[in-house]
Amino acid sequence: MSFLYPLLLAGIAAIGVPIVLHMIRRHTRKRVTFSSLMFVRTTAPRLRNRSRVENLPLLILRCLLLILLAVAFARPLLSRQEPETVVRAGRRVVLLVDTSASMRRIGLWGQAIDEVRSVLRDVEPMDRLCLMTFDRSARIQIGFEQWAGLDVSQRAAAVMDCLSDLSPGWAATDLGRALVAAAEAVEDDEVHDDQQPVGPRQIVLIGDMQQGSRLDALHTYEWPATTELVVRLVDPRGLTNATLEWVAERDRLASPDGNEAFRIRVSNSSEATTEQFQLQWDAHDARTEIYVPPGTSHVVQVPPPSDPSAIHHLILTGDDHDFDNTLHIAPRLQQPIDILYIGRDDPNDPQGMLFYLRQAFGVTSALHARVTSRRSDGALRVDEVVTAHLIVTTDVTGAEDLAILRRHIETGGTILLVMPSAQAATMLSALTGSGRIELQEADTDRYAMLGRMEFAHPVLSAFSDPRFGDFTKVHFWRHRRVDLAGLANARVLAWYDSNDPAWFEVPVGSGALLVFTGGWHPADSDLALSSKFVPLLYSILEYGGVRMGTQAQYVVGDPVPVTGPAGPQRDARVRKPDGAAVALDAGVDTFIQTDLPGIYGVESAGETTWFAVNVAVSESRTDPMPFENLERLGLSMKTPGPAAIGQVAKTTIHRGLVETESRQKLWRWVLVAASVVLLMEIWLAGRLTRPATESQGAQP
Repeated sequence: MSFLYPLLLAGIAAIGVPIVLHMIRRHTRKRVTFSSLMFVRTTAPRLRNRSRVENLPLLILRCLLLILLAVAFARPLLSRQEPETVVRAGRRVVLLVDTSASMRRIGLWGQAIDEVRSVLRDVEPMDRLCLMTFDRSARIQIGFEQWAGLDVSQRAAAVMDCLSDLSPGWAATDLGRALVAAAEAVEDDEVHDDQQPVGPRQIVLIGDMQQGSRLDALHTYEWPATTELVVRLVDPRGLTNATLEWVAERDRLASPDGNEAFRIRVSNSSEATTEQFQLQWDAHDARTEIYVPPGTSHVVQVPPPSDPSAIHHLILTGDDHDFDNTLHIAPRLQQPIDILYIGRDDPNDPQGMLFYLRQAFGVTSALHARVTSRRSDGALRVDEVVTAHLIVTTDVTGAEDLAILRRHIETGGTILLVMPSAQAATMLSALTGSGRIELQEADTDRYAMLGRMEFAHPVLSAFSDPRFGDFTKVHFWRHRRVDLAGLANARVLAWYDSNDPAWFEVPVGSGALLVFTGGWHPADSDLALSSKFVPLLYSILEYGGVRMGTQAQYVVGDPVPVTGPAGPQRDARVRKPDGAAVALDAGVDTFIQTDLPGIYGVESAGETTWFAVNVAVSESRTDPMPFENLERLGLSMKTPGPAAIGQVAKTTIHRGLVETESRQKLWRWVLVAASVVLLMEIWLAGRLTRPATESQGAQP
């Protein structure tokens, strides 16, 4: 028999209390009163000390009761195996090796390999081991089952051979996700392996523990109490590490000339021994000296290269580690944007909407917008509708043209419908697939203004700042009043001060129809003359799927969308920085093999678009992370060595005893026996302490 809490058996010593009380009990002899002694002086009675135990059966019951109570609180159990056999059970060990970009620093990978060898020397034949590597995701290189299937003499060599084919990559570090994956791998192996008994759990983390590691996954995960984390830290040879970060411009649209300077943030590690660094474009340009004290960061203005349309790399020199010293910048190319206008306007008529639409979409260094107009009385071509990034229509009467536009919306396109008159009800009904819609000219005394605005909608989110959200200076001389009861799922973006809908959206299939009940031409309003007009149109363009910006910047491991305005590109391929070409399968709209930093080119239909992939800035935060960050999240951390393994064994033994005791629950039967003894003690004590009664009546 074993006990879950054997220290509580010390309560058995309490049986000495009733024994002592039974031995030192003192009582007087029976007192008899005589009338002849009533005038005699009273003296103290003579007391008798006893050195022998009285009422032995009662004493035995009381001692037995105390013993049973102590045994019950100690939680007895009948163990089928001795604790020593639990200690001899094999461990489950996960070797978690960091292969993130920060491990590319000088000397770190060699130290990691040496630490793996050290761990393998301590592995016993009965142990089960799993080799995992991680950066932003965790990967199993050698699983528990594969380890168990190898010959004992070949296991260590198999691990080293596997690591010899690996090297640190360029991705960021998600330490939290890796630790959760390792802990779950141990638990899964215990569930699926019926042959090996439950033994100590141990996760050996080998890496640099840099501060840029993400721990988000641990915030929502309850770490197993019996899983121990052992950290084997690798130290770099140099302490100075500086990094580059391109600070994106606030303005989404660059200046037309494209000669604005680049805002570059240079950060230095807190333990750095160097403060002076150099910046240069590529390897042949002149260097720019910068000064960044340890633990600080400075934003500097770097003049653009001489040819913005070429591929360039901004290089930093002067620190000890160069894995994050290159900032790749995609060529500054104008993104072609096709805008299709359908109406009866003359492009050169300042009284029409097309005139102001052309003026709004000017040419910048980031965008090259081409506004194409088609008269509403002419036939639409399917190809020009499909390739358009945005369609603005004011008047479409042909049934075939309306069907083409509706199919375009249903397949994910965006159309802006501007109602020039109440006759637009037929067009609105056809594009939305609704029945008859009530539409009429609104009565206004002088003008209407915009009242409530739905700034939560993506089209108006750019105006959510109170400094930019004032539309009260926009006046509408004429507008149409529409009854939205016939439009299901319509969402109003803006209301007039008369509570009539001004701008609203109607989902159609996977696309959207945006509707303006009043135009921006002078006959309807002065919206085209407002400072809100151009940002509003660009916001609608972006809502339609156009990604606006000077250069496309991503970090290693990010998925990159490679779709065109008509959906996934056909016969497209991506040229990686190392020259390898990856063909995109039909229907694929995202490229996920961004495993190298550099410039990627998407080649399709004779054109090439570029995007840059850089090392995540978090990888440059190379100062060691305090272990307290993990301990606060509930992780049990120990230093490597036999003492740590012994502690895990003790914890595992205790867990096994708890499970066995919870099944047997012998303490309940012990309490039942104690209750029986207590009843017997009460009965016997009452019988022995009952006063003697006179068998006869009082003598005369």
